[in-house]
Parts: sequence; structure tokens; C-alpha cells
Amino acid sequence: MSPLQPQLSAVAPLSRRFDAAAFAARPGLEEVGVADAAGMAAGVGFLAARREREHRLVAFVAPRFWLHERGRPYGHGLERLGVGAERLLIATPANETEALWTLEEVLRSGAAGLVIGAVEGASLTATRRLDLVAREAGALVALIRTTPTTQLSAARRRWRITPAPSAVDPWDAKASGAPRWRAVLERSRDGAHGEALLEFDDETVRLRLVDGLADHRLAVGATRATPERLRKDAA
Repeated sequence: MSPLQPQLSAVAPLSRRFDAAAFAARPGLEEVGVADAAGMAAGVGFLAARREREHRLVAFVAPRFWLHERGRPYGHGLERLGVGAERLLIATPANETEALWTLEEVLRSGAAGLVIGAVEGASLTATRRLDLVAREAGALVALIRTTPTTQLSAARRRWRITPAPSAVDPWDAKASGAPRWRAVLERSRDGAHGEALLEFDDETVRLRLVDGLADHRLAVGATRATPERLRKDAA
């Protein structure tokens, strides 16, 4: 199999009737599971790409020890996803207990539309509080973690996110294309579940399903498109 065609897991694929709107950010609590540091970057990027385009901030809350081990979100990368430095708030409490308190306070302030917490563990009571406060604030709050959890949670959606190879840039065969994520919706309050390959469109600043792209060959990277090839196809 080509490296540009990542293998699917055993999870059933999402129905083709779904479009990017199925991944729209909704007020409330979500959980995002990732495998490692590279996956953490993918998880943060996935959440940033899904956020509502509004004047409010994007807040990232992580205990200091977490940042020492995995580093801070990359500002230039987030800017490409539509999150400029003036819209980014980073808080570094001492531990996870303080991180959960900080998440609630940021939500209560109403200053942020998307709040991401790098919290590996949270009780059912804590997740219920976060979900309630987030819905009252009309914001999405997401707990992102690298370790599996067996605890009960009030999260409305649970995702598993991995980075995926991008397609070839249509104007430069040696360059990578738009960022892509393999998103597995493992659990949802509305019963939806499945897997999809998503791509970030920097023209619309939105996510789109790769299966829904007009030129499927470009979507899976099966051919290398050049400006000359595109002109020939258009003719």
C-alpha cells in the first residue's frame, strides 16, 4: 500500500452522507485520545481546525510538567489553521487539579470559544461540571490525553486522532499538501461513530472529507499533479 494511503482500522467508516458539518464544534465537552507527542500535535490541530470562526480566544491549558515533556503548541502552525497569536491563550497551572479549575474559570469568563485541556485524568463529577459550564458559555471544551481512560465521563463525543500523510501539492510535486487527520469517532451522544480522513482547506479555513473532494486521485495521492497536467486536464 502506498504511504499516502494510510490503513483503516476495524472501525466502520462514517456514512458518505456525512459531510464536514458532522464534525462541527458544538458547545459542551469532548475527549480526544492520541498516541504520542506527534499525535498530540494532530489532536490540537484537529480541534483548532474545527472551531467556530469568531472573535473569542482559543485557550490551551496544560500543567507545567506536561509542557516540559511535550512542549508548547506551535504558534506558526496554529496561525495556518486560523488561530493567530492574538487569539491564543496558554495557561500553565501547577498540576491537573489546578488545570481543571483553570478550564472552568476560562469557560466562565466567556472569553474563549474553544478551550483545550491537556488533562490525562478527570473524574465523572469533573467532566460533568466542565460539560455544564461549557454549554452555558456556548463553548467547546476538550480534554486531550495520551493514555487510555477507563473512567466514566460526561463527554458528548470521544475521538481518536492520528496524523495522516498529506496529498501531493498540486503545484509542486516535491511539496506536501494540506494537513490531514485520521479521525475516529468512538462514542457520541447521538449514537454516531466511525472513521474518516479529513483535510484542512486553507482557502475556506474549514475541514473537509477527503472522500468528498472533486478529484479523488488527488485526494488519495495516487497521481502527482503538475501545473502542466492540470492545464491539459482542464482543456
